[in-house]
Amino acid sequence: MSTVTLPFLVVQPTKAHTATVICVHGIGDDGRGWNPLTNELAPALPHVKWVLPHAPQRPVTVYNKEWLRAWFDIPSFSFTETEDAPGMLDSVRKLDALVKAEVDAGIPQERIVLSGFSQGGAIVLLSGLGGRAVREGGEGWKLAGVTVMSGWLPLRDRFKSLISPHALTMPVFWGHGTDDPLVRYSFGRKSAEILKDQVGLALRWGDKGEAERAAFGSAGVSFFGYDGMLHAACSKERADLKEFLKRVIPDNQSG
Repeated sequence: MSTVTLPFLVVQPTKAHTATVICVHGIGDDGRGWNPLTNELAPALPHVKWVLPHAPQRPVTVYNKEWLRAWFDIPSFSFTETEDAPGMLDSVRKLDALVKAEVDAGIPQERIVLSGFSQGGAIVLLSGLGGRAVREGGEGWKLAGVTVMSGWLPLRDRFKSLISPHALTMPVFWGHGTDDPLVRYSFGRKSAEILKDQVGLALRWGDKGEAERAAFGSAGVSFFGYDGMLHAACSKERADLKEFLKRVIPDNQSG
């Protein structure tokens, strides 16, 4: 688990490095796809190191088996076929190596966030909330948080059996566009509801009121819907992501 095999880019902090965000891209993209967002967020989070890995290339069934960078295969965007569990678990091991490298470098796991878009959102849920059942040894990470943008819950029929002891106390930010044509908004909401109903995580509809806003960044899922947003990240979602990160990995040496 300790050997990093993924290629990756790094956006270095501009002051003392006290936290790390690992940004996981979607199908057909690579770590560079996160550059515009990390460049936008970095000034507000000068203590954060951003790690932007590139997924391996593999044939992706939903795209006529074209070879693309992907964390696992997807048969279709109906999400009704058998899921590529071996590909998912292999990617969890690869992400584990990145997390461990940060811990070995002196960053506590409680100061690390896994952040993912689309397929990347699915794999960070499995990596961030999963326990021994999804990795070789270790009960799972006690991270500062997980963020999911336009993603879904993988292996949802058995996700409860896969979670770590830290899953129920993990802060999760989940943003999803109401007009997403690939990962439907209703499917994103259903995924979040499974985490509440079957796994036991607290679930807040983060855009509904002051109480939900006040709890933003605490244990459980804060789910935000963005009216009219497609399979993308609008300015409001990016602002919410920034606020979440400032809450879960604050700059303890500000000033």
